[in-house]
Amino acid sequence: MSMSQVDKSKYYRGLLVLTRKDNIIDPRERELMVRLGSVLDFDKRFCEAALDDALRNEHLDEEPVIFDNQATAECFLRDAIRLALVDDSLDPGELAWLQSVAGANSVKTRWLEEEIRSYRDRRIFLDSAAALEVERCLA
Repeated sequence: MSMSQVDKSKYYRGLLVLTRKDNIIDPRERELMVRLGSVLDFDKRFCEAALDDALRNEHLDEEPVIFDNQATAECFLRDAIRLALVDDSLDPGELAWLQSVAGANSVKTRWLEEEIRSYRDRRIFLDSAAALEVERCLA
């Protein structure tokens, strides 16, 4: 599946919004965000600067990202779940925002809940070498 540059930008922006929902950017979140940015064809320096500024950037749009198609939205939500759980917890703000993105993209709440449960059970989000969902979506 191909992804438009606009959807790639939405993907990264949405993940930036998610990283700041708990007011902490964990080093593991930072590492994962730089890796995701690279897969989406964003410069490493851009990604690092965006992360450095994320907590205090009042212009970062908090609205749920809406993608061109549901498949991209599901890829995003899987990577977002992994990112949210990389610090071993799912903050209520992170969960609420994931639910708003799912709703805005017509993804069922049950699907989201099952994905969260699956990631928690398998703990694949802790393995930094595991494939990213966006890699599968772009293949």
